[in-house]
Amino acid sequence: MESRSGLPTQERIEVAHQGARGWIGPADRMPEAEVALRLAEYLSERPGFGGHVAVAIDGASVRVAGVEVFDIVSYLARAGWTRAAAGVAGKNVWAADYQRGNATLRVHSRSGRGDVETTVSGRRIIAECKKGPLIKKPGSPEYPLLTAAIGQALLFDAADADLLIAAVPDTPSFQRIAEAWRARPRLRASGIEIALVSRSGSVLGLSV
Repeated sequence: MESRSGLPTQERIEVAHQGARGWIGPADRMPEAEVALRLAEYLSERPGFGGHVAVAIDGASVRVAGVEVFDIVSYLARAGWTRAAAGVAGKNVWAADYQRGNATLRVHSRSGRGDVETTVSGRRIIAECKKGPLIKKPGSPEYPLLTAAIGQALLFDAADADLLIAAVPDTPSFQRIAEAWRARPRLRASGIEIALVSRSGSVLGLSV
């Protein structure tokens, strides 16, 4: 199958992966917006993807004290996403629909939604995403970050069949916590899956 660019869809996605891997973000941390967009991209490439994925981004997470900590537009361009002519209503320039191959990505800032929402093989997926350090930090901030992600995912207005995800950066610290917590009976009973999102494009810990 070919994309609008003329390249076969899978080939275009691989080119996009190379661009995304070459994108340089903050060396010491992965912002929440980056975690959400990388998870959305991963889900858009799963077999059975429903064709549309929505990402909710809080403007405060990309601009702190007037300083931009994550350039959404540049990241998406490097990753091969083309902005649609008609944007999403809002004051943020990055709020828009984007296209890559047969996938549509909507970036918005509406509250009350999951950070990432889509369907794969007919199953609704809702994710809560959190930022995280990529280097060792004093005080182990990974524990409260992952705790908050799981707690918020637990409160989603979701059906029993929906897949709920708590997503954080893929680092050794988050890996150790995720491995231990996945075995906890109450977390297993909730059905919430912990996703570890990497700048390499991989996502670990999901059943899709």
